[in-house]
Amino acid sequence: MIVLVLMVALTACAPKSTPAPVAGEKFDVNDFVGTYEGTWDNESTGASGPVVISIEADESTHNVTLTLDFGGKYLGLADPPAVTLSATYNDNGATVVGNSVLFGDMDVRIDANGNIIGNFKNLAGGTIPAMMYTGKIGDGRLDADYVITLPDGTTATALLRTQRK
Repeated sequence: MIVLVLMVALTACAPKSTPAPVAGEKFDVNDFVGTYEGTWDNESTGASGPVVISIEADESTHNVTLTLDFGGKYLGLADPPAVTLSATYNDNGATVVGNSVLFGDMDVRIDANGNIIGNFKNLAGGTIPAMMYTGKIGDGRLDADYVITLPDGTTATALLRTQRK
């Protein structure tokens, strides 16, 4: 009886297995194209503003064009101009890798389920060392939570919440 109780207790305390991803999921760019409108909010500084993100795809070349327009004092700047970025995609997801004055050095990955992971360095013309975000695009929404590393090493947290129009 004691052996049975120990087995049950050990089984209950054992680490849970992580479910395997669903096989056969393919990235469908048409699930994500459109214009998304909403807001960004820096929870640490109180800064906020509107955002419009447009996503267009060329299925013949597997290229995506993203136009991002953040209003207000985004990244401490006075209403920066809209930025146009290019991405590529395949059956596994989309990738934005490159450089812009506003977003610095970028490495953004979107998987077939719309999960987003982004890493940026040297933002806002090099005045902001880094930003990392995680998010989700799908079901008519594009949302992200991000952490900005400031020059003094402190961090600020911010939210992006949008809906496809």
